[in-house]
Amino acid sequence: MKEITELKANLGLVLRGDFVVLKAFMTDLDKLLASRSEVQIVHKHVSASNLWIREGDGMNGDERDNRVF
Repeated sequence: MKEITELKANLGLVLRGDFVVLKAFMTDLDKLLASRSEVQIVHKHVSASNLWIREGDGMNGDERDNRVF
């Protein structure tokens, strides 16, 4: 069994704001993550409509698990 320090995890965030402000925020976040090579953005999506976070293989192109949370 892996130690908790070796466990890979995901963090999902949904942010809301003006497009220009969100774009500036992402630039700042990219700069912050440049100093944290052990953390990476694996998915990024900007939308003016609703966003859904799905768990499971559906996020990776496999539609077998398409639960919406």
